[in-house]
Amino acid sequence: MFYVFIRLFKTAFPIYILLIVLSWHCTKIDTTNLGGSLIPRVDNIHTFDTTLSVIANNFDTAVCDSVYRTDLHALGFINNDPFFGKTTAGMYFEMKPQYFPFAFPAAGKDSLLLDSAVLILHYSSTYGDTLTPQKALVYKLNDNFSRDTTYTTCNVFNYNSSDVIGEQTFIPARLTDSIHARNEDSKYQLRIKLSNTFANTFISDSSEIFKSDSTFKIFFKGFALIADQMFGGNAINYFDLGNADTRLSFYLRSTLNGVKDTTRIDFPFTVYSGEANSVIRERGTSEITNNLTHPAAGDSILYVQTSPGSYAELKIPGLSGLSNRTIHRAELIVDQVYSGLPSDAYLTTPNYLYLEMKDTSINKGYRPIPCDFTTSSGSPNFSYFGGTKKIINDGSGHQVSQYVFNISRYVQSIVTKGAKNASLRLSSPYSITNSISIVDDCGNAIAPFNFPLNNIADGGVKLNGTNNTSTRIRLHIIYSTL
Repeated sequence: MFYVFIRLFKTAFPIYILLIVLSWHCTKIDTTNLGGSLIPRVDNIHTFDTTLSVIANNFDTAVCDSVYRTDLHALGFINNDPFFGKTTAGMYFEMKPQYFPFAFPAAGKDSLLLDSAVLILHYSSTYGDTLTPQKALVYKLNDNFSRDTTYTTCNVFNYNSSDVIGEQTFIPARLTDSIHARNEDSKYQLRIKLSNTFANTFISDSSEIFKSDSTFKIFFKGFALIADQMFGGNAINYFDLGNADTRLSFYLRSTLNGVKDTTRIDFPFTVYSGEANSVIRERGTSEITNNLTHPAAGDSILYVQTSPGSYAELKIPGLSGLSNRTIHRAELIVDQVYSGLPSDAYLTTPNYLYLEMKDTSINKGYRPIPCDFTTSSGSPNFSYFGGTKKIINDGSGHQVSQYVFNISRYVQSIVTKGAKNASLRLSSPYSITNSISIVDDCGNAIAPFNFPLNNIADGGVKLNGTNNTSTRIRLHIIYSTL
């Protein structure tokens, strides 16, 4: 494409080239951060730039996000995020034999003894303070899982809160350490020893308990793994239920014909296991509560928290009156506000923000940005579209996050074709979903997709909104007149 441009440029009449040469020393030279070689320099003779104001408002509508069995599941407690308040995350799941009927090995009823039972979860990462200790509590579920149901972050399961069957205090930063237990060399594990009284109930009458999956569900509905809020903590930890390390392990010792032996029986998270992950937000007196009035002029500060969280709705009135022109680049630029709070070091900003168009004619109310957001390669074109966090200097020596979105074709469709200048939504979803095939305003086919972006509840950011600073939310356009 670059060489095509060069060939076209060389065919232009000579006076055009002459004007550029003559004006080189006295024109404004400017390129965009995301710009490539095809974007002409702004010379204010043939190529110009302008910045349009964006009216942005905060919204904190309660949303229940679906957490799928292959997703990382969240466990933890953030007790005081100054921007967003408190967050609690609990996990609910089943561990069971891989086949039924099942029975523990019969080394003789009196000689088969339980040494211990350990619930093991494969650790992935942490959002928050990794050095403050936390305590995980294990309970028995009172609620049954429905096999055909995908549960959301709003589903909080009932459990027997008076009967703790296991607990473990841990420091998140230490979960990556190597573990040498029972001749097992592992790392990235949270190991919780369960009550022997509880574990022995599985063994004492296993031939009846494990006749079938349905009989086992009657006997044991599953685990509730809960962060102990009274103990404290300030982080959300992520675990992979589908990893081979995640299991309920029974360590048995037996004596048969005078010979001592040790056996390990594992109950994994199987394809038939139920699971759910609750994430509850409580705003309290956090900053976002004072910025939800939706002023007509826009909020000066925006608060975007990874789902289930808050978002901003954007309007760009100046696009509606923009005359027809060639749009070389149109970038929506959003900058973090530097706060200098100690919590900024661990309550980090989202890895990705997402921009979409409001469309009340469809069920979800929003759809991908026409013309610029595509899935032609089988996955979203984020390398072109943008939204990935990058770290910049804010001009005062502070490192802040910036998010840039390329909406050049969308803007071109507005000024050339009279396409609707719709409201936009800026959010930080943990995944983006399109449930039906659509064709956008530029004829691009968008197939159904579900694409992960951030871990559930991982991140939050305070952004410049509609204010008078140089780093306000803005639409920067490079264009040529026709």
